[in-house]
Amino acid sequence: MIAPKHIPVMLNQSINAMKIVPNGTYVDATFGFGGHSRKILDALDSDGRLYAIDKDTYAINMIREDIISDKRFTLKHGCFSELENFSREWGIYGSINGILFDLGVSSHHLDEAGRGFSFNKNGPIDMRFDQSSGISACEWLETVDEQTLSHIIWKYGDERYSRRIARAIVYQRDQEKISDTGQLAKIIDKAMPRNEKHKHNATRTFQAIRIFMNKELEVLKDVLSNSYNILAPKGRLVLLTYHSLEDRVIKNFLAVTDENISTPRNLPIKSEFLKKMFNIVAKSIKPSKDEIDLNPRSRSAKLNILEKANEDYV
Repeated sequence: MIAPKHIPVMLNQSINAMKIVPNGTYVDATFGFGGHSRKILDALDSDGRLYAIDKDTYAINMIREDIISDKRFTLKHGCFSELENFSREWGIYGSINGILFDLGVSSHHLDEAGRGFSFNKNGPIDMRFDQSSGISACEWLETVDEQTLSHIIWKYGDERYSRRIARAIVYQRDQEKISDTGQLAKIIDKAMPRNEKHKHNATRTFQAIRIFMNKELEVLKDVLSNSYNILAPKGRLVLLTYHSLEDRVIKNFLAVTDENISTPRNLPIKSEFLKKMFNIVAKSIKPSKDEIDLNPRSRSAKLNILEKANEDYV
């Protein structure tokens, strides 16, 4: 099989942000179709090592021969929330110089109708990154109660009409099975009192269900919390985000790990017992106009760069 055409988002910027040391150790936590990994390998010498993770068995099965045959490269099927365990298994815990996270949904997921991520491609309502485990969104929609569904659409989609949409979905599923994305999109569209500007009426609801089904924000919170001890001194986290919910997770993480914010002012804790975990190198860097013209799906991307603070920081 031939791998789908895939354009890595902000490729050069994200690799430059890693500040790669040729003999260093790096992790591509969202391997996808290997565009970022290939670029990292090109920057490493014979002593450098790259480890990669992906939840999608399809992406893993489509790996390029020039990457999988590289002796400096190791690939693991799994979720990046397991990075702490994987790094111990690989023997690189505490010595990783940089970790790259390209968050969100890939072009392949949106273009392939069988994955169920897109309202523009009629197919089964699946929405799982890892189709080898868990239940599909279709199965979940068959049993979820209206209040829970409304809350999820509001929480993960910032959808103001979440109650109307949830009510319409539950009503319709009680009449007949909602079996494909086209049917679901029509139900959502009909429930909306007015059209969204510059986007499909189903955009927010599809996003919300996808984020919930894959536990995307919870996974991101976990890996950020565990990343400090996984990294080597001055190790970097490079994160490509695509919506405000991911940005908010990173912002909140930095707030509660900063010595000036994380501890209530009235607690009698001396500064020497406080430790800043990460410094912000750069945040919310946007792709260039040329890249957006070449790859319109990059328009919502933001590049965030964090660096592990000195171990002796007080």
